Amino acid sequence: MKTLKNIQNENNTQTRVSKLFQAVMILAMLFIASDIYAQNQEVEFEVYTNSAAKASQYLLGDDVALRDCASVQCEKLTTISIGTHVRLLAKSEHSQIINGVTSRFYKIKMGPQVGWIWGGLISQKTMVSQMNPEIKFVFGEAGVDYKGYKRFQIRAVKNGEEIDKIYVKSEFLTHDLVSIINKQDNTYGTDVITLCNPDSESCDVTSSNSYIVFKNNKLMQTTTLVALEKIELQQDNYAVFCEFENK
Repeated sequence: MKTLKNIQNENNTQTRVSKLFQAVMILAMLFIASDIYAQNQEVEFEVYTNSAAKASQYLLGDDVALRDCASVQCEKLTTISIGTHVRLLAKSEHSQIINGVTSRFYKIKMGPQVGWIWGGLISQKTMVSQMNPEIKFVFGEAGVDYKGYKRFQIRAVKNGEEIDKIYVKSEFLTHDLVSIINKQDNTYGTDVITLCNPDSESCDVTSSNSYIVFKNNKLMQTTTLVALEKIELQQDNYAVFCEFENK
């Protein structure tokens, strides 16, 4: 017959085993999360010595710091506006992770100054508006949100100033899948950016929003273009303010 002391000992043992199991599970989850995080693909660009054409890029971030060496601790020489055209002359030996985005520092020349900018603030895909050639759309990674979801950003830019920006959650989106509908194929009277291969039958975007529409100087997400003329922009569709720390 079990005594009260035996029952208490059994309960204590079960409690310790339960706590040990919980600790092991937490460690396993942290290990998996860190492993996934470590596998983040680097945001990388060609430099001038390899390809003069591909080394010509535009800035994704605004007031981007031009530094005298390849580190956020280096002295800031000046700041560069969003959408500025830059030529990448060289890249740093090692990459750095800032706000969940992995990239290297790139050496550029701005007038008489030569300095370094972080690659996470360089556009991975730049598209010219089909409605107004003075407007450009720059695309790139935006790290992860507070829930751990990977995000991408698209910003509308004109004359070195940001008009609007929006964020898209996706684990599968890449700059190769992003494109703008050409004017000759565009019957909507506004800019439409697709987030998937136009030859495929479906889009693998986590948020299920396959298009970005630029209308009335605002960017919004939509799953269909059927009733584009009737779409009303709501505040919910607008992106929250978010900037990289490397400025």
